[in-house]
Amino acid sequence: MFKPRKICSVLTTIILAFAIATQIYIQPALASGGTTCNPTTINLPICPSAAPSESASFVDPTATITNPTNITLGEKVYIAPFSELNATNAPISIDAGSNIQDQVKIIASGTGVEIGEHVIMAHMATIKGAAKIGTQGSTGPFTDPVTNTQFSNTIPEIFLAFNCEIDGATVERNTVVNFLARVGPGVTLPAGKVVLPGKNVTTNLQASSGTLGKVANLTQADVALMEGIIEVNEAFAKGYTDLARTDSTNVTGINYAPDTSFNSGGLPQIGGSQTRDPNFRNRIIGNINLQDSLATLNNKIGNRISLRADEGEPFNVGQIAGMANDVVFHALETTSLTLGNGIGYGPRALVHGGRQVINGVANGPETSVGDAVGLGPNSVIFRASIGNKSALGQRSAVFNSTIAPRTAIASRTIYADNGSLILPVEW
Repeated sequence: MFKPRKICSVLTTIILAFAIATQIYIQPALASGGTTCNPTTINLPICPSAAPSESASFVDPTATITNPTNITLGEKVYIAPFSELNATNAPISIDAGSNIQDQVKIIASGTGVEIGEHVIMAHMATIKGAAKIGTQGSTGPFTDPVTNTQFSNTIPEIFLAFNCEIDGATVERNTVVNFLARVGPGVTLPAGKVVLPGKNVTTNLQASSGTLGKVANLTQADVALMEGIIEVNEAFAKGYTDLARTDSTNVTGINYAPDTSFNSGGLPQIGGSQTRDPNFRNRIIGNINLQDSLATLNNKIGNRISLRADEGEPFNVGQIAGMANDVVFHALETTSLTLGNGIGYGPRALVHGGRQVINGVANGPETSVGDAVGLGPNSVIFRASIGNKSALGQRSAVFNSTIAPRTAIASRTIYADNGSLILPVEW
């Protein structure tokens, strides 16, 4: 943190003149204080361009930044491949330690989008309208529904999970909006609440009362997961900054993962050969082994694809039947992905690695997909094993489950905990 100091007017004039000349815009501090910046051309991919790696934010070169002088980033923000920040009609501010993961869209209108500290915007989440995320709310105490004990979280986080949507809503600190869930205009999700998967929350009563079946109470396990995700993504901000400073071509196309405490770094293996191609149109990163040759892969896959083995590793991917635009692979640290032959990946399909949780402990099978599986548009696989010749319908999800061969999951269906939870996607 910077402490205020008295400086003479001449020095002030020199500093301001330098900032204007170089487009390194000096901003007022966000709510948490610290250095902030606009992601203008001079501040890409490192924001601010001259910031120390330990505090810099990083914007992947594939991200779409619209009207950057209306966008403000705090320290240690990570913005992942093919995300979109659109501040054409209203400002966007993102405070320190937050992250915007692959294919996330933030489209501001009205009074704009305000995102506080330590907000996780997971793959393919959407925030639009006039929204406030993590700028207010209690730090506890909360009552854990599993252990029936009270706890507080004084350095709070917020988790906006895969393919969720926040539309003109307020999401308070210490909350979770689960995958394929939505919080609608004018709603406030109170601190300590978790929106259940697939639910569409349209009133404040639905957001606060568990008896209506839309929300549950925050658990200490939720908090532990969020803390780990924040730590990893702050490491990404530093790791990708270091790679870019070594060589600006290290952070484009088919390339290195950062060498971190949880990942060995390194390059993809494509068709049996270690491959680096900074000019490739998609992002393929780290310890991922693709069976197809680069020439074959180029013909089989679409655009805006992000296959990131920069956290969990290795990824072993069989011969691909076809991959539409906007597909994402990722995995939790210390976990891998195993994907079979002949899989068809629909647009915006997400395959995410993680171990299944058994009796409260994440020590079950890791994410895997068998041969000849079809993944529909906007489908989600997380902590799940999918048997051969199975299919997931549009906007469906399989979570914490093992699916037998030849199983069909209907469109707009959440299948969780090996069938003990089956929910519709309500929107």
